[in-house]
Amino acid sequence: MRPARIAAAAVLAAAVLCVPQPAQAAVFKHPGVLVSRAQLDFVRANLGNEPWKSAWASLQRSAQASLSYTAKPRATVDCGPGSKPDNGCSDERNDSMAAYTHALQWYLTKDARYAKKAIQIMDAWSAVISKHTGSNAPLQTGWAGANFSRAAELIKHTYPGWAQAARFAGKLRSVYLPVVIAGAPNNNGNWELIMTDAAIGIAVHLDDRASFDRAVATWRGRLPAYVYLTTDGSVPKAPPRSTYDTKAEIIDYWHGQQTFVDGLTQETCRDFWHSGWGLAAIAHVAETAGHQGVDLYSTAKHRLRRAMDLHARVQLTGTVPSWLCGGKVKADLGAHYEVGYNALHQRLGYDDMPYATQWVERKRPVGMSHFLAWETLTHARNPQYAGMGLSATPDFDADGVGDLFSTATGTLTVWNGRGDDTFGPPATAGGEWSGFSRPVAGDYDGDGLTDLLAVKKDTHTLHVWNGQGGNSFGPATELGPGWEPYADSLVTLGDINQDGRTDLGAVHSRTGVFTFWNGKGGNAFGSGTPIGGGWTGFSRPVAGDFDGDGIGDLLAVNEDTHVLHVWNGRGANNFTGAAEVGPGWEPYAGSLMSLGDVNGDGRPDVAAVNAETGTLYVWNGRGGNKFGSATSVGAGWKTSF
Repeated sequence: MRPARIAAAAVLAAAVLCVPQPAQAAVFKHPGVLVSRAQLDFVRANLGNEPWKSAWASLQRSAQASLSYTAKPRATVDCGPGSKPDNGCSDERNDSMAAYTHALQWYLTKDARYAKKAIQIMDAWSAVISKHTGSNAPLQTGWAGANFSRAAELIKHTYPGWAQAARFAGKLRSVYLPVVIAGAPNNNGNWELIMTDAAIGIAVHLDDRASFDRAVATWRGRLPAYVYLTTDGSVPKAPPRSTYDTKAEIIDYWHGQQTFVDGLTQETCRDFWHSGWGLAAIAHVAETAGHQGVDLYSTAKHRLRRAMDLHARVQLTGTVPSWLCGGKVKADLGAHYEVGYNALHQRLGYDDMPYATQWVERKRPVGMSHFLAWETLTHARNPQYAGMGLSATPDFDADGVGDLFSTATGTLTVWNGRGDDTFGPPATAGGEWSGFSRPVAGDYDGDGLTDLLAVKKDTHTLHVWNGQGGNSFGPATELGPGWEPYADSLVTLGDINQDGRTDLGAVHSRTGVFTFWNGKGGNAFGSGTPIGGGWTGFSRPVAGDFDGDGIGDLLAVNEDTHVLHVWNGRGANNFTGAAEVGPGWEPYAGSLMSLGDVNGDGRPDVAAVNAETGTLYVWNGRGGNKFGSATSVGAGWKTSF
């Protein structure tokens, strides 16, 4: 192929893939603020079972659930430190939680009286509210804004009779959003995280993509400045836009703590209650973003699980190490974990949080407080997914960014992603790979770290190398024989049956039948299940959540037409039929790879090396099976792929 033709093919592929996005109002999935329709349908089906039965009874007994509840709106809500003076602060919080409580009752019972009560409360406030004042105003706006956005989202998109919906949306935009979207970089971190929880909920309800993206960016910046991991360096990161720029200032901001360990929060040495608020808000934002196809849990999972277990351990055991807060803490952790715990344990399969597990089970059923309401009911053991489509991400240094890897030279080489479509220098991660098939990456043992699978060429046995973080792996473990016909087409599927485990697939080299093996965790897989033939005419498939619904999809190139196709996962191990994504993929078919997220937008990206020029390109995912234009990473990659 002549260079001009190669360039034309690349441009054509990029042009076809860079399809204009639909109007912003069509981008968001509704209802999609903290809870989705699928999640609530799961709850409805389980109201007679525990723990939902007790949680439902607790909700129904609350004062906010009464049909005689009366709102107490006012034009100005004035809140001083600790809500003192309390001029409408408690009233607004209670009313916003009551609106959400009635919205939940409406959906779970389909009794229109509850929808009308939620509307009555929200209409009362939208008729008069004009501003929040006082030193606690930003936090108050976050508390109420988070609750009101959830209530409004449920009512607007599941009940047909809200005449003043636009007026309420207008107040969310004019009174609440400008305050919460601004953030609070110099305050204790729970402020900015709670405000961001409200901001992303309001943005979704308003179909406001710019505000949604801004909220996600604020969350990304605040996360490592609130929960510490040793990979951050010797001291925690400073909040973006804050005035903290020296080690002494950061230590003071972290309430005097000078020894930093995984899971410590910026407010640990203040008290556990506010730390719990911060962790809850981190999970809330990730949950809402996930409903919109943006996976933030892949970025937050290690920080969240370390922080949740650390605080629960101290809370439950009463043992405070001398290095922690001078040996004295205010252990007043509340019922703050349900949403994050469900995502980490139920969906992602983490089993290494024993103290967090004990704490969650002890605090059930969760009631309501400030911006937390009925989360045992809505999220306990809820398998419905929120942005869990990146379980096949090759992330060998556990930083939440996809990495490149290759064994083409007989040595495992890793290029760690930097989060901006670029990669670090090559790092050698192990030799003796010439006797194995091209490996695939995923979390096969359920510990949250990326592992590798490959087939030994002479024995046709499948082997796993469990990741240890830091681009290192344990020794090879043999999993079983009989993999000869699948060795050249292994693909990590992500999760295609919505059980939170990573699944495996491959095409039989002689029959062309695609087979999957559901992951069981602990490096175990179920029996192979064939689901369709006709795959011999396609390139080796790659997987990712390309439509943003949290379920693994497949991509492959038709070797006759050179058209890229997608098969979207439907859950329950089912896929749609093939849909064309775009032509011009001939030079990329042999090296197509799914990277996870390499540009920090929460969507999975793909890459390939042009077989003629050796140039590596990245196509950033846009959701909805769409990709941006090709971005050149650089030349000289032909020998690696």
